[in-house]
Amino acid sequence: MRIIRLRSTIARPAVATAYTAGDEISNNASAGSVVRATFNLAGFRRGRIFAAMLDFTAASGNVVTTNADLELLIFKTGDVPAAVGDNVTHPIAAATRALAVGGFRFDDTGWTGPLGTVAAGASQVQAVGAHVVQPLATNVLQYPWPQGFAFEFLDDDTRTFTAVLRALAAWDPTGIVNTFGITIDIEAGQ
Repeated sequence: MRIIRLRSTIARPAVATAYTAGDEISNNASAGSVVRATFNLAGFRRGRIFAAMLDFTAASGNVVTTNADLELLIFKTGDVPAAVGDNVTHPIAAATRALAVGGFRFDDTGWTGPLGTVAAGASQVQAVGAHVVQPLATNVLQYPWPQGFAFEFLDDDTRTFTAVLRALAAWDPTGIVNTFGITIDIEAGQ
């Protein structure tokens, strides 16, 4: 087993419409044109996802983190639900959610600048460890999951992960492009 860090990016369109809870954050408003963030795990069969980091940068001005409660779900690419398009409600049913390898919640109060500053800036970042997400309407403490999210690819699986990013609250990032960098830390092996 070895520790690897994988990163992928998406850029949401410059749309002024605010997100509502459950809306997909993706690179295109048209479902058929969405290209999601993916992670190539060729050469690895099993492992555990320990942490995820989300950073985002505004094309101009400061990033809006007020109400930026976001959910990142990681799926084996063969199990990922179909995209619905940027800023479209994406209700992920419990049966589909259960197919996720792991889920990470990014709270609107946890964003900092790249150097740890809490002031607004053109770029913000947040890193979270594997944790059990509490499915409640109000913020509660999350429970650490030190074992990480275990996964194993079958012989016929495409050895890639695909990320689904959603807003968990009404969030208005203004009508500028925001580029999201999604990084996952994995212990992987044959």
